This record gives sequence, C-alpha cells and structure tokens, in this order.
Amino acid sequence: MTLPEAPKAVGNYVTVKRAGNLIYTAGHIPIDKKTKFTGKVPSEISVEEAYKAATLCADLTLATLSSEYKLETLTPINVVGFVNSDPSFTDHASVLNGFTDKLAETFNEKATRSAVGVASLPLNVSVEVQSIFMIND
Repeated sequence: MTLPEAPKAVGNYVTVKRAGNLIYTAGHIPIDKKTKFTGKVPSEISVEEAYKAATLCADLTLATLSSEYKLETLTPINVVGFVNSDPSFTDHASVLNGFTDKLAETFNEKATRSAVGVASLPLNVSVEVQSIFMIND
C-alpha cells in the first residue's frame, strides 16, 4: 500500500497519542501536497468528491499511524467524521463511507462510526475525521 506523507501537527497538539492499548488520532483533513478538498457538501463539492476527500483523510490517518506503529498490529475501534455541509444535507454517511471503505480494505475488523454535519471546518475543508485504534501487542 502506498501512503502519502504523514501530516505534521500545525498547532499545539500531536497527531497520534497512545493511552494504554488505545491509539487516538487527531482530526485529519483532506489536504496533502497534491490535493485539497474544500467547500460545503453538496453545494460546493459533490457527495462523490467529498467521498474522495474522506478517503484521503483515511490515507493520511494510515500514514500517521504507520509512522509510529505497524498497521498489522492495529484494530480500528471508532471513527468520528465531520462533514462541512449545507443545512439541508442529510447524507453524511455516504461521505464518511470513503473513510471506512478504506479501513475495510486495510483491516479485517470494522470500527463503530459517527457521521456528523457541521456548519464549518478549519480551512473550509469538506471533511475532518478522527479515530481510535487498538494496538494488539
């Protein structure tokens, strides 16, 4: 699997933190050296493009995790995704499928998930996703 470069923290936080056998990731946004997904779903960015944005969030999350841990030692536990959406938009789950579909390609077990619509996100990105994994020492 080819992953992008793991993002660095741009504020006073860390991108990944272990507590016992749980690994927490900071919210990952869909921006890398080549791509930036911005705008409200679905008026400024389509559901299909926002799905790709969530997939990029997954790739960046996996890159962050793999910079500290072997992915094969991890199990996804929980995913919380935020969709920068128009007030009438109700299909947040279709957007977040981009993240969890990527996890399903990588791991045998599924995580729980919440898909939440919000009025805005940092840098006007379309999606932000944070997650929790368990390390199987």
